[in-house]
Amino acid sequence: MPLNITSALANTDEDIASNIDSALRRDYIPFNDLLGKKSGAVAIVGSGPSLKDMWKRLRKFKGDIIACNAACQFLLDKGIVPTYAYCFDADPLMLEFITAHQDITYLMASRCPPEAFDGLQGCKIVCWHAKGDRDIQELLEKHGLMEPMVTGGSAAVTRAMVLAMPMGYKDVHIFGGDSSFHNGDTHIRKSTTKERRMHIMCGERIFECAPWMAVQAEDFKVLAPIMVDKLGVKLHVHGDGIIPHIAMAIGLDVDRPLRVRRFVMNWKRNAKTLWHHI
Repeated sequence: MPLNITSALANTDEDIASNIDSALRRDYIPFNDLLGKKSGAVAIVGSGPSLKDMWKRLRKFKGDIIACNAACQFLLDKGIVPTYAYCFDADPLMLEFITAHQDITYLMASRCPPEAFDGLQGCKIVCWHAKGDRDIQELLEKHGLMEPMVTGGSAAVTRAMVLAMPMGYKDVHIFGGDSSFHNGDTHIRKSTTKERRMHIMCGERIFECAPWMAVQAEDFKVLAPIMVDKLGVKLHVHGDGIIPHIAMAIGLDVDRPLRVRRFVMNWKRNAKTLWHHI
């Protein structure tokens, strides 16, 4: 069956507006201060299962690291201190991702719960605003703030890869941005919620994922060509999963094992066809 995707907010507009209003009353560094200040490479690290195998590459990564949600604590446990920790979710479930560290700059969306900001007291917090939230522009005007709103995907990785561009990064690497399960695992650790499961065929491969992961994969399919073809970003996708599979299909730079896997799958299919003809 064709896949039809309809997305919806996990929280009410009123709850998100309350979170934003609380954030705007705090003392934070505005995202304006980071605009155009960076250059070179950045690794956007999601918490997909492939990070369990790929994290060692980040030890030698020559560039900054933006760790999304649970990936921050995972990297810290491995002795890697990311440049930034990034949070986007408005739901209190995201409080599990909050780990205060004095050497990390926290890229906190104003839509995050007030308790998340409370847990980072004394840390360096840069607050940014998610375009698409119903009341965000009205609240910024109410507080007399001239601060940009960041567009992008519906989940952490696909919004973060857009956030990196106005900061000045032109070489963007994605680790752990699988957007699908691996051997039943949804993330590098247990998910903060019970995930609904569905199977999607992408190309000739079937992936198991949650509905929100399918939405994120669709976001990536739309955003990646724009970033590469229109905005001149070099985009590299590491690991395995539905997003790396889409990246390979549209001609982006992906890891060699994924290309080898595709070659083997094509070889087996062609060999089977030839055998039937014989």
